[in-house]
Amino acid sequence: MKTRPLAVVVLLTSLLTGCSTLGVKPAPPPVRVPQIVQMSREGMPAQEIIQKMRASGTAYRLTAAQLVQLHKEGVPDAVLNYMQETYLQAVRHDQRLEDWNRWSFDDGWWYGPWPEPWGWGPY
Repeated sequence: MKTRPLAVVVLLTSLLTGCSTLGVKPAPPPVRVPQIVQMSREGMPAQEIIQKMRASGTAYRLTAAQLVQLHKEGVPDAVLNYMQETYLQAVRHDQRLEDWNRWSFDDGWWYGPWPEPWGWGPY
């Protein structure tokens, strides 16, 4: 009878260990602005820098003054444009999530978001 609890513990441990090795990769670290400046100074092509930024999933929220400064430091225009695009995409994504919060679930169906409360919007 004492082997049964031990067998359960061994089974649960092996299941949990197996779940941790299912190939879920941790998120790559963000590509930080000083790294981008350094890669630019080292002559790395813009597309390689962008590829690293894209792989990291980093979004950049930069002011106009920061963009000008990065341009002065030699960051290629294509990289600066991509950095701005990451911010715009993040804002769009956040807005989609916010819009989703305006939907309501009633009688088994999702309704909204509509301009008029609880009504069908104009077509």
